[in-house]
Amino acid sequence: MKVFHEVQKFDQWWFRILMLAVFAITIGSIYMSVNEIENDNNQIIVILSATLITFISIVIVMVYMKLETKINEQGIYYKFWPFNLNYRIISWSEIKECYVKEYNPIADYGGWGYRGFTPFRSHGKAFNVKGNIGIQIVLQSRKKILIGTQKKEEAENIINTYNYKLQKRH
Repeated sequence: MKVFHEVQKFDQWWFRILMLAVFAITIGSIYMSVNEIENDNNQIIVILSATLITFISIVIVMVYMKLETKINEQGIYYKFWPFNLNYRIISWSEIKECYVKEYNPIADYGGWGYRGFTPFRSHGKAFNVKGNIGIQIVLQSRKKILIGTQKKEEAENIINTYNYKLQKRH
């Protein structure tokens, strides 16, 4: 059984700069809040605790956020942690079309991440981390799902391997 497996993380340079900006804004907010209420130690502790817990939670989620994709003879599996804790499976019998394509993340889906909300709904849902290559899945119900990939050739090869599962229904 031929299997495709890919794990992608937000590890781009701009993402690291974004995290530094969030950190700087957090520190600035804490500093301004503490200066405004310098005489009330209880409020200072509450502000510091709430801000730091929120910041640390966001950083943990962003650092560990990942998109996992598996393709095998049963179908296409994807998991975008923390949105999907378990794999979602799309069996070959649910798929009308499946192919690898180039797309415009910003124009087609409004950027990277877990996408599928208006005004980009006509393109369907997208799960992408970086780049502009994706596995386009068109379901029998005509709904569309795009899963980003950094392994274009491998994805094309595995889809071609299991393409017969799509052809036998026609």
